[in-house]
Amino acid sequence: MAAAHAAPTRRALLAAPLLLPSFARAQGGTYPDRPVTMVVPFAPGGSPDIAARLIAPGMSAALGQTVVVENRAGAGSTIGTRSVLTAKPDGYTVLMGSISFMMAPLTMDPVPFDSAASFRVVSLLATVPYILVVRADFPARTIAEFHAYAAAHAGKLNYGSAGNGTPLHLGGELYRLMTGTGMTHVAYRGTGPAMADLLAGNVQMVFADLPGAAPHIRAGTVRPLASLVQDRLAAFPEVPTMAESDPRLKDYDVYTWTMLSAPKATPDAPIARLRDALAKAAREPALQPRLAELGFALVVNTPAEGDAYLAREQAKWGAIIKQAGIKADF
Repeated sequence: MAAAHAAPTRRALLAAPLLLPSFARAQGGTYPDRPVTMVVPFAPGGSPDIAARLIAPGMSAALGQTVVVENRAGAGSTIGTRSVLTAKPDGYTVLMGSISFMMAPLTMDPVPFDSAASFRVVSLLATVPYILVVRADFPARTIAEFHAYAAAHAGKLNYGSAGNGTPLHLGGELYRLMTGTGMTHVAYRGTGPAMADLLAGNVQMVFADLPGAAPHIRAGTVRPLASLVQDRLAAFPEVPTMAESDPRLKDYDVYTWTMLSAPKATPDAPIARLRDALAKAAREPALQPRLAELGFALVVNTPAEGDAYLAREQAKWGAIIKQAGIKADF
């Protein structure tokens, strides 16, 4: 259902070169003259939190002021997103969000805010694939065995996600709809808490972002069954895709991205300074291998390109959410 819309965009992004022109020639003023708060609208452990903590030191060095990462989790990312949306638009409060900051409001009735209309993008940072993981002792050891096990235990399995209305929630719902398998969704305040409850045995599977799941996979505490994107993952090439595992899932393709944004009224000068700092931090030689190891596909673009991308993503996923009938129950 999602692939017809998502896959071409993601492949185009992954094929795009890293764009690093300067957009801060006419900065003016003294911005920044105090620390910048980078809000992550999830609990620690997921892709936006990891991205923020990896990029913040380099941005701090480039800006000459500390970039403080602050987690404000809850309600599928909308609590942290609202806190940035209502902050003074001066460049000192920004959002490191995933696709959820755009998607979660679309699952609510009434829609509380329009992300594309309410934010301006500093830059897209990276695209991030998703992966289905189970505990290491789960009875099904392959994705084919999982399909059979899920069908045999319809209505008895719980799956965890990073929260109601998040793309990981949508990933689980698409699996349920495309296979006809009954499963119960359990929402958490981020990938980190969902993974903790998987290890505790409180849910049987988690639809997770790769950066949040990768350390557990490498530690051997969880087993990856399938990537949720159309291509196999460079970090775990032995893991099959959901699409190749079953004809019913041939169009299955769910992924996310991380994006730095600010309230719409933020002036051009702070946006330009923030974008230049992010670009400089992203091209640090020590950072790029770490991002790749965790599954981030680096994509740095211009504010105008970011705004256009956010608008396209909102239109695309809004249609998918409506088609799938996804409703959040915050």
